[in-house]
Amino acid sequence: MASKFQGFPGMEDILPGEIGKWQWVEEKARVHFEANGFKEIRTPILEPTELFVRSIGQTSDIVHKEMFSFKDRGERDMTMRPEMTASVARSVLEKGLLTQAKSLRLYYIGPMFRAERPQAGRKRQFHQIGAEIVNEDHASDFDAIALAHGFLKYAGLKEFTLNLNDLGDEESRARVRVALTDYFSKEKTKLCKDCQWRLDKNVLRIFDCKAHDCQPVIEKAPWEQFAPLSERFRTLAARLTEHGISYSINRRLVRGLDYYNGVVFEITAGGLGAQNAVAGGGRYDNLYQDLGGAKTPCTGFSIGFERLLTALQAQDEKIFDELKTRRVYLAPLEDNAAIATVIRDAALALRERGFRIETSPGVFSLSQHLKKADKVSARYALIAGAAELAKGVLIVKDLAKREQSEVAFDQVSAFFK
Repeated sequence: MASKFQGFPGMEDILPGEIGKWQWVEEKARVHFEANGFKEIRTPILEPTELFVRSIGQTSDIVHKEMFSFKDRGERDMTMRPEMTASVARSVLEKGLLTQAKSLRLYYIGPMFRAERPQAGRKRQFHQIGAEIVNEDHASDFDAIALAHGFLKYAGLKEFTLNLNDLGDEESRARVRVALTDYFSKEKTKLCKDCQWRLDKNVLRIFDCKAHDCQPVIEKAPWEQFAPLSERFRTLAARLTEHGISYSINRRLVRGLDYYNGVVFEITAGGLGAQNAVAGGGRYDNLYQDLGGAKTPCTGFSIGFERLLTALQAQDEKIFDELKTRRVYLAPLEDNAAIATVIRDAALALRERGFRIETSPGVFSLSQHLKKADKVSARYALIAGAAELAKGVLIVKDLAKREQSEVAFDQVSAFFK
């Protein structure tokens, strides 16, 4: 029977058969970031609209076209967060976190929202993994890039490209804007309507344009003439090379948010079509001041969760097969409280070790249980009946090897090690 209600386009359910992949990547993120000294932060989905207008920029496509904004019952302007950096900055300032520590290294995992046309690689509700390094100087640019690069490798992404650009300091950025405005003004008739609007509002946004007719004009913009790479950027590049992190310099890369200055970066991967950026970020030294705080040097990045999953599977369609080897099916052979307790305790111990637990409500014969275990692609079955209870053991059956062992109740966790 068809449902009377349907979800909004671009806001998708993550179903039980798929959620294991998400949990696997989330756990990888927590292990990697926390091993590198980052602490998790969670902020509300709803924030004051003005927060994003002031931080992201009135002329950015996100604010100009893509935010889910509305008035609440108190007639306050509210927005479902389109990104997390501004939310983290608001939280740090509001809670006075920099009075408790000289600098902060934070990471997050969560949903974001943008009111754009759903397409491959672009959803109205999407998810990000990200990190922010707050109140640390330009040396932390390397740390942010190395963290993102290292996580993608740790998650299993084999082939990806790191692109870098140098947007310059405030003085050079002002000079670049003047030069670019002069250049694009001479080519204005060749630009699309959006880019003609950007030319008047924020000329750097022209580099975000994907319109085919604009590309020849954008390609010819003489970046090196306007803004040669800084010595600080060259030092960063040398350090990346020293640590075996390869990169390409892309002078068209500006990122889509107005708060960036200095180094910006983007990581692209195959299998994603036209929307091939899987991660991106850069330095932003003026955001906290723009939001009412003191000038605070920062850098950070975000990783598109859905795009990362797509890229991982495009490069290795069997990458998540490991999940099947960690799936355990519970098979009680009798409706017995003692058996239920033993099975439950074993399941808790295994779940704590990262195994996925599968079960079917009710009591079935062993052959019925094994059919159900096969249906959910379990690698192991944990079997208990009256005979096993009397002996103080559980039967652990390896369904792939067709082998089984008797394991004492208190040794189940150690057995799976």
